[in-house]
Amino acid sequence: MRNLILTAAIATLGMGLVLAWEHERTQSTRGEKKAVSPRPQPQTPSGRQVHAAGRVEGRTESLLVRSEFAGLVESVAVARGVRVERGMPLFILDRQRYIARRDLAAASLAAAEADKQLLIAGARSSEIEAARQDMLAAQARHGRAQRTYERARRLAEKRAISVEELERSFADYESFGALLLAAQQRYETIKAPPRQEDLARADATIASARASLKIAEVDLAKCTVTAPTSGVILGVNIDAGEWASPQLEEAAIEMADTSELRIIADVDEHDALFVSVGQTCDVTSDAMRGTSLRGEVVEIEPRMEPKRIFGGWAGERNETHSRRVWIRLQEDASLPIGLPVEVRISP
Repeated sequence: MRNLILTAAIATLGMGLVLAWEHERTQSTRGEKKAVSPRPQPQTPSGRQVHAAGRVEGRTESLLVRSEFAGLVESVAVARGVRVERGMPLFILDRQRYIARRDLAAASLAAAEADKQLLIAGARSSEIEAARQDMLAAQARHGRAQRTYERARRLAEKRAISVEELERSFADYESFGALLLAAQQRYETIKAPPRQEDLARADATIASARASLKIAEVDLAKCTVTAPTSGVILGVNIDAGEWASPQLEEAAIEMADTSELRIIADVDEHDALFVSVGQTCDVTSDAMRGTSLRGEVVEIEPRMEPKRIFGGWAGERNETHSRRVWIRLQEDASLPIGLPVEVRISP
């Protein structure tokens, strides 16, 4: 029995030593793994060439020109391929209603200005004289009514007339007195200069009419849709007699500013951090027959978007996001807008 207990104790002690050794070995192995697996550091843009698909654009992407309001197209002044300068007419909407609005606003302004001039000039001399004569006539009637009342009052004191006759003469006297006062006030009013309040109201009416005329002129000018910048017409999607509206999906006119050609390229997301402003690049195209153009990265858009330009070469990632890069060509080239190109950005 004693031997059995001793054997069990030795076995338990041995098992504990084995477990302790295994735990220590496991901890040591983990420490070694941490030591040999440092955190990966991001690579720098240097030392990696970036390959991207792109296309030829002007100073900006193509401009889509629409009218600011709906209307019937009266005439189209441009065609595809024509070069235009900033401010040149592209197409004209029907203007009859807007011409009428402008004329109406101009007439309202003229009437408001004339009203102010009449206010400043005051009444005619003949009107003033007529008012003076009315006042003199009212004075004469009032004087006669006063004398009649005084005579009636003396007769009433002697009981020579009735009380009713006295009251009638007094009523006439009071009535002609009121008419005299009204005539005097009318005469003074017609002679007086205009009040400041009346002049301010006339000025406000003129300002309102002038603003209405300005709005009408602006709306009329908007009937003629002009080129927002100098460039080449890429597409004309309207004809005379058609209905133009800013809500239509297809723009009326497509144009591009070709004063400077640029390349717009979509850099895949795995290369997005390896491009910086100032890097040089080579631009090639199947249409340029083996020649290449030099360019420089001048702008990098600050956000990622779904890829829209595809090169079609082997290994290209299609279902990905990209970062848009603008490249300025360092040499003059006559290239059509929209020409597909390949771009290799040097490290």
